[in-house]
Amino acid sequence: MVIPRFYVPQPLAVGQCISLPEAVANHAVRVLRLQPGDSLVLFNGEGGAYAGRLAERDIAPKAPPPKKQRDARSSRQTVADVILEEFQPDDRASRLQVSLWQGVSAAERMDYTWQKSVELGVHQCVPIETRRCVTKLDAARAEKRHAHWQGVIVSAAEQCGLNRLPELVPVQTLTQALAMPVGSGVRVMLDPDATESFPVWLERQQGLTDLTILIGPEGGFAPEDITAAQAAGFLCFRLGPRVFRTETAGPVALAVTQAIAGDLR
Repeated sequence: MVIPRFYVPQPLAVGQCISLPEAVANHAVRVLRLQPGDSLVLFNGEGGAYAGRLAERDIAPKAPPPKKQRDARSSRQTVADVILEEFQPDDRASRLQVSLWQGVSAAERMDYTWQKSVELGVHQCVPIETRRCVTKLDAARAEKRHAHWQGVIVSAAEQCGLNRLPELVPVQTLTQALAMPVGSGVRVMLDPDATESFPVWLERQQGLTDLTILIGPEGGFAPEDITAAQAAGFLCFRLGPRVFRTETAGPVALAVTQAIAGDLR
């Protein structure tokens, strides 16, 4: 039986009896139908996880809502407590720190990219607006998408067993991203018109610990994007003989990277 995992963004410690956030409690009790005594795992994204048991299930009344909004559901709140019994130190995070700079694409495509990237051990997710992005986000939409993507990342981490949440950076223009401080890692961008193979290059690298991968949007990179990225130190490679969709290029690049230089072995 698979033991359900839940992200709880608060300090955790063995021996604690904590009340689950309402959304988590609702999913555990109403959706998964967990009963008192059932096992579950909590993690807060800072490393490791905590095995515990559901200690209590209760339905407590909320303050009455306005008369027009009253119904059977709005006046009931799911409350559930969990006793934490054991700390599990394994983060399941890759030792190879990969930052994925992903050209912003349509909603479901971006969700797919972030979901699969988390499963493949990405450390940082950076949504990038380039010249040829079909999807343009104003400040309000960018804020809403950021909150939505954070939920996608949390859900993916719950599913795949990752105990340290990847960082999600707010939407950046390519110019803004290129101006961010540069660490000691290697930076690569993938372009189907490049001449050198990314997997072949990767096989020649020794002791790679930090890598940034830049992926274009649906419309690909404009020549100005490529020039600017290369001026900022990005190496340009092709991923293979076929052209990948924007939502699959990042996960494929991550899979290749983890298989050759990371922890998919």
